Amino acid sequence: MIDVESFRQQIPVCQRAAYLNTGMSGPSPVPVVDAIKQRLDYEMEEGSGSPDVNSSGRSVREAARQCVASFLNASPEEICVTKNTTDGLNMVLNGLTWNPGDEIVTCDLEHSSVLVPTYYKQRQSGVVMKVLSMAPDEPMESILSKIEDALTPRTRLVFLSHIEYSSGLRMPVEEIRRLTKDRGVMLLLDGAQTAGHIRLDMKELGADFYSIPGQKWLLGSEGIGALYIRQDHIQDVEPAHLGGRAVLPHAGPRDLEPNSGSMDKFLMSSASTALHAGLIEAINFIQEAGITEIEQRDVDLAGSLKDSLRETPGVTVLSPFDRRTSSGLVTFAIDGVDPEQAVAHLWEKNRISVRRLSYPAGIRASLHFFNTQDEVGNLAEAVRGLAETGVSG
Repeated sequence: MIDVESFRQQIPVCQRAAYLNTGMSGPSPVPVVDAIKQRLDYEMEEGSGSPDVNSSGRSVREAARQCVASFLNASPEEICVTKNTTDGLNMVLNGLTWNPGDEIVTCDLEHSSVLVPTYYKQRQSGVVMKVLSMAPDEPMESILSKIEDALTPRTRLVFLSHIEYSSGLRMPVEEIRRLTKDRGVMLLLDGAQTAGHIRLDMKELGADFYSIPGQKWLLGSEGIGALYIRQDHIQDVEPAHLGGRAVLPHAGPRDLEPNSGSMDKFLMSSASTALHAGLIEAINFIQEAGITEIEQRDVDLAGSLKDSLRETPGVTVLSPFDRRTSSGLVTFAIDGVDPEQAVAHLWEKNRISVRRLSYPAGIRASLHFFNTQDEVGNLAEAVRGLAETGVSG
């Protein structure tokens, strides 16, 4: 069992507000911020280009890569540290070779980081973008049926979020993979709402590509994330942005050879070692709590909120109730209340941080392991007040 109070003491915002917005950006605990500060101080004091700083920086960055690989049950050779989830998704989508008429299957619950790159690939390469209609609480069997019906001999990629940011709907990705694998269809997953939220195992999932952020459920900093590419697909993805690591070590400008088989080909000339140090501490913090325990607690807290809200007149819960497709995200709508005004009201009057969503129109709460049942109850009570009196009450 997680000692929730012990972890809350290490997250300063917990003493100031009910922070239920981890799905947008998680609150970093003290050890994460300390690791970043200490590295920045070291670089400032010793000189960022000095031999010792350079050497230790390489060690920290490699340690971060190893840490991510262990956390995802992948090999370090399959991991590239990125700037964020969208960065990794773009590396894959823009690095694969596309032909006119190739199909990418996605759905209308997706974040813009999925929909917009796919839309531009359609504009640039003549790819067919197939956007499936999904309810925010679409049953698992229906999800699988819609995806299977959409697959054709021209389908090259299924591109979805593992957990939909819009409602917390957890996609049955293992079952989706079974549909795509025998057809030779690749699977690219947006893990923006999963890393640090649910247990991840790349070998079990079988996805070809998986991109995660550091700043959400992992509670790391902005500006860092990671991309997994299954070993046998690394050569299939060309770097869209090129730096010196995109070629093999060479003696001179006439000896250039592409570094096709290594994730290093995606690296640019510099990166923040401080953010790498923070990512290591963030993963350590999550692992100390225990990812299996975190996943259970997140779903339990979300279930409690959903149960309270569905008993409230004038409130519609948009997220699934089926535990198999549920997560720590809960999206709901209040009759006659604009979501943006509701979010502002909850913060100004109750010090509760949640997020407005435009599609489906609603309010989203993110329940992570450091949140408490009291915070869930306070949100439910505040929403009841809004349903009864509106934002002017």
